[in-house]
Amino acid sequence: MYKSLLFCCLFLLSIGQAWAQDRQLGGTVRDEGGQGLPGVNVQIKGSTRGTTTDANGGYRLNASGAGTLVFSSIGYASKEVPFTAAQSEVTAVQLAVDDRTLNEVVVTALGIEKSAKTLTYATQQIEGSKITQVRDANFVNTLSGKIAGLQVVQGAGGVGSAARVTLRGNRSLNGNNNALIVVDGVVYDNSLGGQVGNDFGGYNGSDGAANINPDDIESVNVLKGAAGSVLYGSRAANGVMIITTKKGKAGRVSVDVNSGIVTESAMLLPELQNTYGQGAGGKSNTTASGSWGGTGTTYPNNVSDFFRNGVSTNNSIGVTGGTDKMQTYFSYTHNKNQGLIPNNDLTRHTLNLRLSNQIGKRFSTEGKITYMFQNIDNKIKVGEEGGIVMNIYKIPRSVDLESTKTFETPDGVPNYWTSSSIYMNPYWTINRVINAEKRNRITFLGVANYKLTDWLTLTGRVSVDRFFDRNLRSFYNRTLLFAGNGGTFTAFDAQNLEQNIDLFAQGNNSFGADFKLNYTVGGQFSKRFNQTVGASANGLQIPNKFDLGFARALQPVSGLSARQVNGVFARAEASYKDYLILELTARNDWSSTLPAPHSYFYPSVGLTAVLSDMVKMPEFVTFAKIRAAYTRVGNDAAPYLLQQTYSFQQGGSNGFIQRDTRQSIPDLKPELTNSLEIGLDWRFAQNRFGLDFTYYKTNTINQLLLLGLAPASGFAEQYINSGNFENRGIELSLNAKIVDSPSLRWDATLNLSRNTNTIVSLHPDIKKAALGGGFGRTSTPVVAEGGSYGDLETQRWATDTQGRNIVDANGKPVVTTSQVSVGNFNPRLMLGLQNNFSWKGFNLGVLFDGRFGGIVTSGTEANLAFDGNAAYTVNNREGGWVLPGVTATGETNTKAINAETFWTTVSGGRYSWGEFFTYDATNVRLRELTLGYTFKMPSNLFIKQARLSAVGRNLFFVYRGSAIMDIPGVPKRKLSFDPDISLGAGNFQGVEYGNVPASRSVGLNLQLSF
Repeated sequence: MYKSLLFCCLFLLSIGQAWAQDRQLGGTVRDEGGQGLPGVNVQIKGSTRGTTTDANGGYRLNASGAGTLVFSSIGYASKEVPFTAAQSEVTAVQLAVDDRTLNEVVVTALGIEKSAKTLTYATQQIEGSKITQVRDANFVNTLSGKIAGLQVVQGAGGVGSAARVTLRGNRSLNGNNNALIVVDGVVYDNSLGGQVGNDFGGYNGSDGAANINPDDIESVNVLKGAAGSVLYGSRAANGVMIITTKKGKAGRVSVDVNSGIVTESAMLLPELQNTYGQGAGGKSNTTASGSWGGTGTTYPNNVSDFFRNGVSTNNSIGVTGGTDKMQTYFSYTHNKNQGLIPNNDLTRHTLNLRLSNQIGKRFSTEGKITYMFQNIDNKIKVGEEGGIVMNIYKIPRSVDLESTKTFETPDGVPNYWTSSSIYMNPYWTINRVINAEKRNRITFLGVANYKLTDWLTLTGRVSVDRFFDRNLRSFYNRTLLFAGNGGTFTAFDAQNLEQNIDLFAQGNNSFGADFKLNYTVGGQFSKRFNQTVGASANGLQIPNKFDLGFARALQPVSGLSARQVNGVFARAEASYKDYLILELTARNDWSSTLPAPHSYFYPSVGLTAVLSDMVKMPEFVTFAKIRAAYTRVGNDAAPYLLQQTYSFQQGGSNGFIQRDTRQSIPDLKPELTNSLEIGLDWRFAQNRFGLDFTYYKTNTINQLLLLGLAPASGFAEQYINSGNFENRGIELSLNAKIVDSPSLRWDATLNLSRNTNTIVSLHPDIKKAALGGGFGRTSTPVVAEGGSYGDLETQRWATDTQGRNIVDANGKPVVTTSQVSVGNFNPRLMLGLQNNFSWKGFNLGVLFDGRFGGIVTSGTEANLAFDGNAAYTVNNREGGWVLPGVTATGETNTKAINAETFWTTVSGGRYSWGEFFTYDATNVRLRELTLGYTFKMPSNLFIKQARLSAVGRNLFFVYRGSAIMDIPGVPKRKLSFDPDISLGAGNFQGVEYGNVPASRSVGLNLQLSF
């Protein structure tokens, strides 16, 4: 490794000496108001030498002889300026606003670059600089509020948690609803591993998105619907995030450094009472589990002080340079993240090398290799059973946190303030329950382009993505629920391999001055392989000797999955006078997971009309475009569903083979999504204002449903194909240059989206199905015919035919006999408002992010209420609380109860009446804040650019929702947790139980260019 790095450095130095004979050419680029324009592309015409302007519009690049400079920037007309062999400065260049067309070029499917003007579907692009200042251990978490229609839900397991990224709602009941991630034209394995499927909890697997280094990202382009992503085949039905990474540029060696440090603290914790201490029935008792005792000394910070202020750092260096024939980009990034839970840390190293070569006039190659090593210490167990957060929240209010730090006796016996079969001292959990995960990941990309003619290019691309995970889990002896005699130790390795080969041809032809045709024809080979090998020792011969060789009973951990998809595709785009564009796309896949002939076909058609080029528009209309697209996308299934599977079981003398209880489905059909979208893109007042609007409707059929079978059949369940899930909604993006003067600039972007879902049908024998792992002890997310994806069902306060609450003979609430609907976990509306202010060298960025509607049921709140720790349990402690309601026979309630009786009844401890603890998830927050200054550097200084920024993320809530139930005699209960954090990144959503709190981060970021 070190020899390779040394070789790269020597190579870069050697080519740097070769460029030393070139002279420096520089200048300044300004807008029509005389203000310096940052980010303008400056390139020597006919070569690969180029650079971009700094924050003040300045630029410098190597040049030899005479030539022509080409200046281009999004929203401005390109300009060519010649220079002589004697020039070292190019006089001030001024770019005019392009008031007729969109020059923006975006990266679409298969890495094909297209003009945004001609697209027949909705996209939205973010520059890499927007995600490298305010950072997160998983970069996709920083996309919230920046893309209309994109929802990010963060996992609750601390640093390194997987994230759930959905576009335009949920489509699949048992499949994956995450958007596909593509890096440099190649699918990137973003498999989530195992995700928690119920509120009992567990450990979540890590995702692949967190392994992408944001410092290497040039841009992120989101293809929101199936129309833009159909060329990627089965995995793209949920939309695509196309990531383009940085590459080398011709010219002198340049070095970019990005360093940041932030401190993170708990943003939102439950509101706790500080009046009553440990005990029950109003009497103090130091062995009681709850805080229903008398008044006395309490410790207001005995929960908040458990969480630490984590310090996170990032340090990245990128080196770029090259000649006209070869360009190089090399980077190294180190990330260190501390979670709010002590001992929960993440360390990540990323090395990236990319080489581009022009071999002759027609042949070019490109190669990229990325190595990432990640280590997560003490990965957090989420949920109720054995979860660290629930162990913290169980601390009675009169227990001093300092006294709990002695978590065991000298003999290794856990120290707890009461007796329990479930809960433990939280310091035992962080020191005696160990879950470590190490990941080594290497990705390789090789591309070759051959220009057969001036109008036809062949492209071949090979990619390999391979990562290895090592997981070690240790439960010390006497750990409740999870430790066998002497302790429990599990060790397993997982390897994932994905191989892709693409071969396609791209052509461009003109037929006269008005007609143009560009097209793509090709094929793809894709293979995925996953294997898990390990063992679990449930009990150890020597206590806490965490070695499989000391197992009392050894249970193998194994799994194997392999699948292959081959596909052919074609795309043709015909345009008339560049203002009427028709696009046709078709793909056929052959999947190993489907029955013979393994084939499924899906097409798309799109049409765009640039009205502002077709007809004369009013003067205030700068640009006007309408578009429409209809698409069908297929999706195969998981492997090994077609034939009956069998498992080996321990037992007898040599073990035995047992048929699995899930029946095969030999006539399995591919899941199909039909998508329609209609949109428009209009610009006004010389591009001062812009509007991008989309309406869409999708229907997904052939869902995989699990149907229970009678025991006499010999099976417990079987898969069937059925169902029709419909999503429809709107996306709106508004942007404005509110102030555009030489001294001050104010740009604003508003992203808004709304999605509604309808379960049109399920199956004649299935009218309701649970999401994720099934039944929840607080609430259960379901799909029910006639309802919506993500409806939550839970037990409610029973009512009579007149809607009056029912109480029993003692005045206590009566619960419904079954779980009934209380709402849906999906937001009805999402909104993001980004403001950027520039004044001289200062820049201020402010991002507000909001979700409106949707509900979440909190098992945490139920537990806090059961123990008398929640702030609202102070009311009515002394009794005399007569609940408004009637008895089962209709008489008005006259029986008085106290708070302890009420809350222990409705919370039920671990199993609660969820309606009482369900909250409106509506919230608006200040998601990001940046304040930076770009220093003006002397032209002869080796530092070419320097920028220092103060950054903040999740700074505060502007608004939080409240409990959906107003209980007479109880104050209004505000949302006490972050609804954007979920138990896992799978389909089990809408239930909070022992989630790690959201964090607030503030810090500094320094960017230097040499």
